[in-house]
Amino acid sequence: MNKSILIFIFILANSLLLHAQDTCAFETLFTIKAGMSKAEVMDLINKRFQSGLSLVNTQIQKLPPYKGSGGDSIVKEIFSYKPNFVQCFRGRNTLAQLEFADDKLYRAYISTEYPKTAYQDMITNYNSLRNVIKAKWPYEKTTKLSGDNIVGFGYDYTKTTTPTNKTEKVSVQYVDSRTNDQGSSYLLEVLWANLANTRMEGSNF
Repeated sequence: MNKSILIFIFILANSLLLHAQDTCAFETLFTIKAGMSKAEVMDLINKRFQSGLSLVNTQIQKLPPYKGSGGDSIVKEIFSYKPNFVQCFRGRNTLAQLEFADDKLYRAYISTEYPKTAYQDMITNYNSLRNVIKAKWPYEKTTKLSGDNIVGFGYDYTKTTTPTNKTEKVSVQYVDSRTNDQGSSYLLEVLWANLANTRMEGSNF
């Protein structure tokens, strides 16, 4: 596993500096390392983002022991942010989340919303994100979500054709959670997860 792989959530560091530019490059999507401690990540946030990011919610969960976790419960923490501006996500109500297991960063997520009337704008943003990710993660697999009044389409990305374990993942998708409501929104999402350097390694995300 290449431990220098960087995660999409800190678009914000570069996007706040490059506000006037419309381009979205891989380097602006991935800017901190997997497995960083919570203290390291928070220090980075405080130094770089200051007024550009608002913490809106925190959650703490105690997970049952995973196989191979040493028999102890795992403490999971989720930090949710509302960024003022995100260069690569052009919708509204953008949300960013960081997740830690035993103080180790293992998951990051960012979403943005588009009204149903802005379908083409959403698809344009969706395809631009796919192209940025594919530049470094060339192997993609189609994903679909369906259920009662919900549909979703997207891709999972890897760096190898046949991943041997579930320790790293990048996904992009859009979801319509209320297909019968034309006044609702599409949710455009990007997820990164890497369980390396945590006691959750080898488990499901």
